[in-house]
Amino acid sequence: MSAPAATVTLTIDGVEVTVPRGTGLVEAALAAGIEIPVFCYEPRLGPPIGACRMCLCEQEGAPKPVAACTLTAQDGMTIRTALTSAKAAEAQNATLEFILVNHPLDCPVCDKGGECPLQDLTFRYGPGKTRMEFEKRTFEKPIPISPTIALDRERCILCYRCTRFSESVAEDGQLVAINRGSQSQIATFDGDPYDGRFSGNVIELCPVGALTSTQYRFEARPWEIQNVPTVCGMCPVGCNISVTTREGKVKRILSRNHPEVDQGWLCDKGRFAFSHLYAPDRVQDPLLRSRQRGLTPLSWDEALIEAERMLRAAGTHVVTALSGSETVEQAYALARLLRVGVGAHEAMVSEPESARSLDGFRAPLSTIGAADVVVVLGDEPVEERAPIVELWIRLARRRGTRVLDAIDEEVVRGAEHAVLVWSGSAGEEQLAAEARRLGVAAAFSLPKAPNARGVGEAWAAASDAGPAEELGPIRLLVVSGDEALVDPNVRALAEQAEQVIAIAMFTRGARGIADLVLPATSYLERDGTYVNLEGRLQRLRRAVIPPAPDELAWISKLAQRFGVDVSPYPSQVFQELSQLAYDGITYGDIGEHAPLRPRSAPLEPPAVPAPERATRGLRLVAYRPLFSGPAVERVPELQFQRPAAQLELSREDARRLGVSTGDEVTVRSNGTSVRLRARVSRTARRGVVRAPVEHAGGLEGPVEVTP
Repeated sequence: MSAPAATVTLTIDGVEVTVPRGTGLVEAALAAGIEIPVFCYEPRLGPPIGACRMCLCEQEGAPKPVAACTLTAQDGMTIRTALTSAKAAEAQNATLEFILVNHPLDCPVCDKGGECPLQDLTFRYGPGKTRMEFEKRTFEKPIPISPTIALDRERCILCYRCTRFSESVAEDGQLVAINRGSQSQIATFDGDPYDGRFSGNVIELCPVGALTSTQYRFEARPWEIQNVPTVCGMCPVGCNISVTTREGKVKRILSRNHPEVDQGWLCDKGRFAFSHLYAPDRVQDPLLRSRQRGLTPLSWDEALIEAERMLRAAGTHVVTALSGSETVEQAYALARLLRVGVGAHEAMVSEPESARSLDGFRAPLSTIGAADVVVVLGDEPVEERAPIVELWIRLARRRGTRVLDAIDEEVVRGAEHAVLVWSGSAGEEQLAAEARRLGVAAAFSLPKAPNARGVGEAWAAASDAGPAEELGPIRLLVVSGDEALVDPNVRALAEQAEQVIAIAMFTRGARGIADLVLPATSYLERDGTYVNLEGRLQRLRRAVIPPAPDELAWISKLAQRFGVDVSPYPSQVFQELSQLAYDGITYGDIGEHAPLRPRSAPLEPPAVPAPERATRGLRLVAYRPLFSGPAVERVPELQFQRPAAQLELSREDARRLGVSTGDEVTVRSNGTSVRLRARVSRTARRGVVRAPVEHAGGLEGPVEVTP
């Protein structure tokens, strides 16, 4: 049994409080029910720097006021804040007076107005009027530091939250402070656009209106918006988000800190890609292909009649391609319709999942940050599949964790807390087998699709019938989701199918292959549940009303025509499914910060041979970049994030080939070649080179690379 943590007792404003040794003074005050105001302090950014001086307090025995954020609680310490100390109150008043010397009084037009810590603390601690009569300093504004972020320098109070995030969390080093003293300014390195994967977090970190979102700028005021707590559906991490809406439209996405999942960070895709909801090619009505006019609108009654006709004509020769972005309830309802009502047995998710074998190794993502050893397996970049997982790995590395790109049995077995991460295709069973063999407590597989695990579980629970032994010709292909419509494997199936029903948000992907298009919704327009890569069941809450009925509504009506009872309400569908797959948990029990389900007994995975590593030559992995896909393509502000025509290779391979970052190289295979720029990467493993699929020229597997 471990010994209890050592504690210290101190007094703050006459209140005695006992906290664990090492607790910061700001947190110790909160434990006593006392708030110490801060601007620069943010515990997620690492050690405090005491830049703003807003937290000045009086410490017994100290000659001058002290910055509380830089102190830890000590036994016997006596602290007086501005609430009880005239000296501390005077210091805080003076701090705010200096901050406001050049700060513009533009609160009525500032996007931070009404949500601004500077406003709040000025009212509570600042001077009632100014003694300064000179003109305030002004700068050019706004400065576009990227297509998604605008900088108003005259509002900046130099708290350095943004630069510390760039340096110490994202580790991109793109946001810096230039000049010195009163001339200090925030800028991007070398004046280049801030194109980091996580740049939007500086907007939320900024305690004033210096860094604002170009999408949200002048779009709404705090008293006319609503915030809906839900979950991001852009990748399998399932970050907790708050969706800001005004007059029925999404205006911005904010983080909603779940310390076990995302630590309050979001990638830029999750933060800025919401405007795909309003793309001009959004499908709002069912569409039917005609020989003369292509896809033409029809009524919902006509669409359901046509869908029933196509399903009955196909019989059991129906294949379903699921994108993995459906809710658990939508996948279950569709499976009930197709597997039970129609009798179709074949289904394909955008990436087949067998992650039930990992349920015995279920753990929060925060486990990565606290691990002694993290082993990253698979050949695809982690930040392209699950960007917040990459932030957890970077946090672990900063804390001294050994991060390996291959299994070192001696190191893994000798670690107290080791974690395995798989970033690649179809590696769940192999990962589970390795985790069992090594005795590792936590293992994570990073699927391509946001809800690949939940969709797989729901589809399997809907019927006991297995896949047909001999399917024969594909008379009907049902494609669910725009991501599936652009999948090369799905499009190959569409060429074989006699007819295709597409459930899509946009017409572009469906136009060339679909005979019937039924409107789909976004994760921001749905109620339901998702299962993230941890195996955590989380609630989606509808933020805005979609322009077409929710999928459950028409699936329910279509299922009735086949004698299958499917509720149009997500809560009722989930209750039925929960009895089969989720131990009877109720819909209402999945709160705003969903807990991780208890581990189940690990399934015995089948013996899976380890992947063969090329000993000679190079192997090309063509991966799908984070900033790609139907949603990103429809967001103008994110186009500068689209991947460059680059070939990533390890330092060892770059040294052997005699190439450096920026050099042009030729990649050849079977008479085909493509010219790319080399980028030496610390995360690429020896013998493997990587390129975005749109720049790989159709190449994959063994290749020759020459300067």
